[in-house]
Amino acid sequence: MTALNPRQKLMAAGVMSALLALAAAVSSGSLTNGARIIVGALAVAGLATWVLKQKGLPLTGRFAQTPRLQVVQKIGLSARAGVALIEVDGRSFLVVHGDGVPRIRRVSSRAAVMAQTLKEASS
Repeated sequence: MTALNPRQKLMAAGVMSALLALAAAVSSGSLTNGARIIVGALAVAGLATWVLKQKGLPLTGRFAQTPRLQVVQKIGLSARAGVALIEVDGRSFLVVHGDGVPRIRRVSSRAAVMAQTLKEASS
């Protein structure tokens, strides 16, 4: 199922509220009761979303804000060569780049923590 864009969500909410108001008017109820039902339903939906987020259960893809690639630290070795420590999906890699083809090596998590500590200490 594809996610709805904001315009489609607004249109769906408008149609639902119009149908609810029509149903309240036909059944000799008041529009105030229909509005109370809409607000109550939205409150329950918001509470359910909050509970799912607190439990760490995955929501739709657009709520995931985790960056897939992050440059932790870069150091220049010369004018045209350097070393970079990067993280891709939680795994650390050391990239040596310069005149030739870049070389990529996997780094243990302990080395990544040490590099981050050194970066913070030098700042």
